Amino acid sequence: MDHQPFEEWIFEQKERTKEDSIKLKQHLLDCDQCNDLQSTWDQVEMLLFQTHMVAPAHGFTQRFAARMEMNKEVLHKKQAIKILIGIGFILIIITLILGAIFFLSYSTGELIVGAVSTFTGFVQAYINLRFMVYQFFHNLPPIAIIFGWIILIVWGIILTPLWGFTVWKVSKQGVLIK
Repeated sequence: MDHQPFEEWIFEQKERTKEDSIKLKQHLLDCDQCNDLQSTWDQVEMLLFQTHMVAPAHGFTQRFAARMEMNKEVLHKKQAIKILIGIGFILIIITLILGAIFFLSYSTGELIVGAVSTFTGFVQAYINLRFMVYQFFHNLPPIAIIFGWIILIVWGIILTPLWGFTVWKVSKQGVLIK
C-alpha cells in the first residue's frame, strides 16, 4: 500500500483541503500502520506542548554569542585561506602556461644566448655605474665634499631629535586593540 502522501499529511502543520482531510481519515481507518503513526505523533505533539520551558543556564546568551562570533571568525579565516589557495593555484597555472609558450617559442640556443646577454648586460651596467660614481667623486672639488658633509651633519642634527620625539609620542600613545 502507498503511504507517501498520507505520512506527509500526518506530519505537516499546514491546513489541508477538505478532500485531503477526507482521504486521510479514510486511509487512517483502512491502514493500521498510518493510524499508529498518527496516534504516536499526536502523543509526541501533546508532550511537546505540555512540557514547560526551562530557563537557560546563567550566562548562556553571552557564551552563545561569543561562540557564534568565534565560529564566524573561523569561517572567515577558512574562506580567506580557500580564496588565497585558489588565487595561488590560478597564478601557478598562468605561469606554467606563459612559461610553456615562452619555451616553445624559442629554441634552446636562443634562450641560452638571451640569458648570457642579459647577465653580461647587467654586469656591464654595474661596471659603468661604478666608474661614473668614481669619476664624479674623484672630480669634485674638496670644498664640495666638505659642504656635503656639513649638510649631512645638519640634517642629522635636525632629524634625530624629531625621530626621537616621534618614537616617544607613539610609545606614550600605546596600541589600540579592536
